[in-house]
Amino acid sequence: MDTANRDRHERNLREALTTLVERCPVLAETVYWAGTSAVSMEELGHRQSLDLDFHTRSALMDVRPILARIRAAFGGDFELIQAPDEFGSGFRGVIRLSRGERVTIEVLSNYQDVPDDQLVASNVVAPLRRVSLTKYLSDKVQCIAERNEARDLVDVCAVLRRRPDLEQLARRRVAEQDGLLMAERLLRWTDAEILSDLKSYRDASLADAQWTRDTFMRWLKAEASGAEEKT
Repeated sequence: MDTANRDRHERNLREALTTLVERCPVLAETVYWAGTSAVSMEELGHRQSLDLDFHTRSALMDVRPILARIRAAFGGDFELIQAPDEFGSGFRGVIRLSRGERVTIEVLSNYQDVPDDQLVASNVVAPLRRVSLTKYLSDKVQCIAERNEARDLVDVCAVLRRRPDLEQLARRRVAEQDGLLMAERLLRWTDAEILSDLKSYRDASLADAQWTRDTFMRWLKAEASGAEEKT
């Protein structure tokens, strides 16, 4: 994404955030701004994220009342594209901004409570809180273990290069995963597979993804060697 388009997209995200919180103050009370858009816009600036993600601060919260508030506040300027399930665990929609631009939002119910110390105040919208860099890093390690998205490798690299002091946290999170399953996930990420998966993310670097893959593999090998020595 070129600089002009990136700047325009970030302006749209900022307008969407501000408008959402102004029209639906309940958002700032019940959810936090999650995902790469929050961390990239406010801290790392490492890649563009196209959507706004919000997660509930309380576990297993029914998000249908939030959806009702957004619908009432935006009327025809909100389009629901994925309805909540029978438990109200999440929804996805698009809001239309003042200039006709469209921004996709997703609201998901968390599977566990999120302590306040894992969140920080947003610089974009003061009442709103966002994911902290430490929680973002922990979540991304979990994502690498559970799904096949090369962008997660890029995101971990961005965090650790900006904050090398978080390496020990990352190593602990990697060690908490099933080592065999994590290794299998990483070994599937050949350079060709990474390149193919990152086609939609023009500002995401193959070299950054390679770095995380190779670093995690090195940590896993060190962990396995240490376990063997203890036995």
